[in-house]
Amino acid sequence: DLGAQAIYSDMIPKQIQYTAAGHLHRPMTISDLPCPVVYSGSPLAYSFSEADQDKYVYITDINSGEKASVSRIKLTKGRRLLRQRFNNIDMAVSWLLEHTGDLVELTIESDTYITAIDKSRLYEVHQGIISLIPEITGTAGIESISATIDLSKNMKELFVDYFKYRHGDQLPNEELLALFTEVLAVEESE
Repeated sequence: DLGAQAIYSDMIPKQIQYTAAGHLHRPMTISDLPCPVVYSGSPLAYSFSEADQDKYVYITDINSGEKASVSRIKLTKGRRLLRQRFNNIDMAVSWLLEHTGDLVELTIESDTYITAIDKSRLYEVHQGIISLIPEITGTAGIESISATIDLSKNMKELFVDYFKYRHGDQLPNEELLALFTEVLAVEESE
């Protein structure tokens, strides 16, 4: 039993006609000698590290005493995982409308934070946004937000300020404030 030790293609006996390797998610042929050594990859993307990868199934025809014939077929069904980056919300919306069947990790580059209105626009046009990542490229947004945080306020007041910031100056309703107060009380009692 070799366990998780590395096995090199030159270690494969010459009598072997085909070697199916496993675990790597990206499909690849490692070697054709002494036989085809193939990682078929996963049929579906499992994380965004596999974004934009084509997925395949491999058909292997093996006859005794002959070299194995291996062909691959690209999978065209299923939802692809895509990563995309924009510095303009309108361009992001246009791209999302062209990729409605895909799952998306979207990065928005900006000098300031993404507004609640812009977030709403993005989520309204595309139901498959898995991650929305704001990337602040300048310090203007950081300076302006940190200048408005008054650390002398209590937690409830800070929550109201944050809520207003995230929701375009809209105040949280009484039910939400009561829930926040309850969570604070539980935290303080622990």
